Amino acid sequence: MSIENIEKRKTPIFHYGITIFLAATLFVCVFSPDSKNPLDRLRQDWLGAKGPGNTTEEMEKLCTKNLVPPQPQESHDDNFTMMIRKAAMDDKRVILTEVNQAFSAPNSMLDLFLESFHNGEDNITHLLDHLVIVAMDQKAFEKCKSVHHYCYLHEDVGSDLSSENVYMSKAYIDLVWTKVRLWQLILEQGYSFLFTDIDVMWFRDPFRHISVYADLTIATDRFFGNPEDHSNHPNTGIVYAKPTEKNIEVLKYWREARQRFPTTNEQTVYHEIKYELSSKFDLKIQYVSTEYWGNFCQPNKNFTKLATFHPCCLVGLEKKIAQIKIMTEEWKKYKSISLKS
Repeated sequence: MSIENIEKRKTPIFHYGITIFLAATLFVCVFSPDSKNPLDRLRQDWLGAKGPGNTTEEMEKLCTKNLVPPQPQESHDDNFTMMIRKAAMDDKRVILTEVNQAFSAPNSMLDLFLESFHNGEDNITHLLDHLVIVAMDQKAFEKCKSVHHYCYLHEDVGSDLSSENVYMSKAYIDLVWTKVRLWQLILEQGYSFLFTDIDVMWFRDPFRHISVYADLTIATDRFFGNPEDHSNHPNTGIVYAKPTEKNIEVLKYWREARQRFPTTNEQTVYHEIKYELSSKFDLKIQYVSTEYWGNFCQPNKNFTKLATFHPCCLVGLEKKIAQIKIMTEEWKKYKSISLKS
């Protein structure tokens, strides 16, 4: 039977199905992040930005042509890069956090952080298999090794980073800038990262709120409704980036900008240069609503939506721990009620 005869026998429903499938595939994969089409806004994965929908992993499988990781480069620290490779997911994503002695003491932030995964919904404990904890001192490293399997001792730091470190002190500023260098190193090796501060509590999978079309995804202190709007107040306590040449150059530019603002932290510097980054690199940035990545700056404790909660806008380790413990109990009560209903 000829191909022509076979085609004649196909039903209209079949044709309609094929047409719809091809149109949907074309929309998702041809409208790439580099497109100059004036309808760029339509390319946003709004479900990913505003609520549960297609996961980052599912969408990136459809649009792998848009993600061109750089060739792995030689690293000054093979131990760190080897650990990243071991911890990474199949699609080369890794979760990263930092901890020092003060935040790793018994019943302190490290314990609360790890416990939050076990208390979370949707079996997010498996995400711990992809978490690398960077210890900033020997004590934190020893504690980390006793509770987790991927622990890295960061010895190349210029200050004593073992204590709590007062906000905006020199030691604090040195601490927060170390993470940007590690982010760059991860991207140079061809891996995506989701960085989370150690005091961020995880309730659900935060990857579900990351749009695949954004180059950089950042949490917010205050969110004003539009995930692309730079007037949102950024918070680098949670940051996601894909391994592209563009993002590597962005991180280099960000780190170099520290020279212009030598007495401030990486978050404030980002705030100062975000318009530069957007125009110079055509950077597409997604700011995540505090409905999903919550905090105390713009409190919204709607447990039906929260994926993570960051106790920013609270000063002092003891105060943060106390509030996190209260919130953990509230979360457990919510879970028990939701399971009964």
